[in-house]
Amino acid sequence: MWPSDREAFRDHLLSLDPRSRHLRFGGGVSDDFLVRYAQNCFGKGDLLYGAFVDGRMVGAAELRSDQAIWSEQARFGRNIHAEAAFSVADGYRRRGLGEKLFKRILQAAANHGVETIEIVCLPENVGMQTLAKKFNAHFAFEQNALTGRLTARRPTAFSLIREASSDALDYGAALFDAHWRAMNEGRKETARDA
Repeated sequence: MWPSDREAFRDHLLSLDPRSRHLRFGGGVSDDFLVRYAQNCFGKGDLLYGAFVDGRMVGAAELRSDQAIWSEQARFGRNIHAEAAFSVADGYRRRGLGEKLFKRILQAAANHGVETIEIVCLPENVGMQTLAKKFNAHFAFEQNALTGRLTARRPTAFSLIREASSDALDYGAALFDAHWRAMNEGRKETARDA
């Protein structure tokens, strides 16, 4: 996602029910907190991916670090540590969206110099633990939460090409979807005026 997707990301977070917010953020959070959080998620150390259905974001994956991880800004080397976080709207769980988002995070981590990925979740967040274990995350109990750790693969020519082509396809699909929605809105306006 790009900074222009900030509103969609914010709206996705605000649409999460109280239990989903609790599991995602490790406790109850207010709407004001989520608005501020979304505002601060598009820095140099952030890569975000969204799952969209009919133009609405229904899932998000975040890879966040205190170091730059965008390829244009990241320093050379593989000693960056980043935290991954995921959220999927209640009606869209168990449809494979979380797994697809997880794969995108792993691919991005490999290609952007991230060596260690951490996933922090509450002990009762069995869904997140199950998903992360599919990708060989090892969990340990630390300070009232579970922390899962993964070591990202090293980038290869193929992984770089695959990420670039995935990004290009996603961008093209987003443009097509926006154009399609604009055309449908135009038709609805014309039908109302007639």
